[in-house]
Amino acid sequence: MAEITAAQVKALREETGLPMMECKAALAEAGGDKEQAVEILTRKHKGKMEARSGRETGEGRIAIYIDEAGTTGGIIELRCETAPVAKNELFVKLTDKLARQVACQQEASPSPDAILAAESVAEPGKTVSDLMTDVYGKLRETMKLVGCRRVCGDYLTSYVHHDGKTGVLIALDAKPTEDNVGLDLCHHAAFANPMAVEPDGVPPEAVEKVRNLAREVAISEGKPEKIIDKIVEGKVNAFYAEKVLMEQEHVKVTKTKVRKVLKDAGVNAVTELVFMKVGA
Repeated sequence: MAEITAAQVKALREETGLPMMECKAALAEAGGDKEQAVEILTRKHKGKMEARSGRETGEGRIAIYIDEAGTTGGIIELRCETAPVAKNELFVKLTDKLARQVACQQEASPSPDAILAAESVAEPGKTVSDLMTDVYGKLRETMKLVGCRRVCGDYLTSYVHHDGKTGVLIALDAKPTEDNVGLDLCHHAAFANPMAVEPDGVPPEAVEKVRNLAREVAISEGKPEKIIDKIVEGKVNAFYAEKVLMEQEHVKVTKTKVRKVLKDAGVNAVTELVFMKVGA
């Protein structure tokens, strides 16, 4: 059996971040071959991740990546077990790599399994699953990729809340003439969480529910038949003003709809909006 030196163990410990005794055992099993020892540790921890996959993952982080051109981006939700791990630098860096990976795919909504099986853009030669296994080996906590979206547009803008639990990625049909407009829109969307960008994006059944309830109430209150239709349409418009992004009052511009704020900045349309919240 090859003699395992303290220097070998120290080098493997620095590379993997794993406990000294595990590194020593892996080197002994590999006959002192460092690369083989890394493979042994990777297999070992991947097995542990799979064994722990049923554990509750109620914490996590949203991450967003936008390319240098500002026209393609990715947003992901990666969950973990505890809040301290969600804030750990290794976990944060992993989420950033995952968001970039999603942005580099072809599908708008790639499956988490497809992302994990793909070769890493950040670290060629490894799969994304390998990256997660590496981080698991150091943090010892189950991680699950539960949400992935790729967004393309003429101009992208984004926002991730300071706690990492809420994120918004928006595509506009033009770059705003004022720098703060895009970020302010993201702040608005994160606060208001609109159901749709435009009225025609609201599920018909939701609108019909509002119509039926408004009509029932108007009739029960004895409103004249000739004004009931106007009352109903007024309720529908009020519903749009509450739930539809372009019809909402901007949270940072008093008594002004989002549509007007954007138009004044040279933007005519929000072509895509993705909102993610950990656990939602």
